[in-house]
Amino acid sequence: MQADLIDTKEAEDQMADRPDSIEIYQNAGKAFGLIERYRTPPFPGTYALWYAYVSGTDPELARRVDEFLLKNGGLTPYDISQLEQGMLSPGGTEESTGNVTRAVEKEIESVLRVIRDGATQSDSFRETLSDVQDRLPGSASLEDVSAIVANLAEENKRMSEATQQLNSSLMASQAQIHVLNTELAEIQKASLLDPLTDVWNRRAFDQRIQQDVSDAEQDGTNLCIAMADLDHFKEVNDTFGHQHGDEVLKQFAAIVEKNIKGQDMVARYGGDEFAIIFPRTTVLSAYNLLVRIKHSFEEAKLAVTGRESAASAVMASFGVARFSPGMTVQELVGQADSYLYQAKAAGRNRVMAIGFD
Repeated sequence: MQADLIDTKEAEDQMADRPDSIEIYQNAGKAFGLIERYRTPPFPGTYALWYAYVSGTDPELARRVDEFLLKNGGLTPYDISQLEQGMLSPGGTEESTGNVTRAVEKEIESVLRVIRDGATQSDSFRETLSDVQDRLPGSASLEDVSAIVANLAEENKRMSEATQQLNSSLMASQAQIHVLNTELAEIQKASLLDPLTDVWNRRAFDQRIQQDVSDAEQDGTNLCIAMADLDHFKEVNDTFGHQHGDEVLKQFAAIVEKNIKGQDMVARYGGDEFAIIFPRTTVLSAYNLLVRIKHSFEEAKLAVTGRESAASAVMASFGVARFSPGMTVQELVGQADSYLYQAKAAGRNRVMAIGFD
């Protein structure tokens, strides 16, 4: 296993001035060892599970793993799936997910450091031996030189073979770390997506709007946001069922996403309410785009599964706010909400914004 090759006294000496890194490095070796011992798939999620187990970041997870090991003598694919869901999915505790993510990120940084240091020192040692071998013939008798050169050549050959083996292992570790980084990115992105509509969720919106407001404040650029709400959505659910209502939500999200620009963002704010961010966009441009979205959604009749010739025609209302210097995120969202309520009060299925009645 590559962890066994990396786990050397030399590597620990290199990291002696970094106690946290030593612990992370040792836990990484233990995690890889458990993957091999119990023959669990060497996937990133499984690695994260074993790493959390050996590092003690999640006592409840460790208890459940011990139960499975005691009962079955190992972990079945189903056991691993259940444990990973509890540890990394939105259903798990946020603290546990954060602990595992931070632990894996730290381990990646530490192992990369060991890889760089180990590779550099191995190359340096091999070059030093070669250099000594080249310079010795002029400094001793022919007999002594022959013996020294023979010994050095043998040592150089041995070190070269060991270095090649180590480098092969380090390359495999680098590949695994790349996969881990990809897995972490996917987990982080999944935590910011709405699972039904596949657009961004409220958490992603809150993060993005904070940054966009800060940028607009500093740069003096335009920034608009819109709050959108489906009209009489409760009646859609009551008439056609919640499954059809879910399809309507997905349809609306898809129409918005199809019409906005690359720099824009649509997020499911909650229930049947959506938020749209328009960076570097004037109120007029945002208003015209939302009118087009409103008409597209109004004309998109969604067939009802199981009801021949039945289709629902759903509409939406929009409120648009424009950022002004000194305005907070709460004030900006509040202004958009205010225009949305005006659109509802004026008869629904319309876009309201400052200067547009």
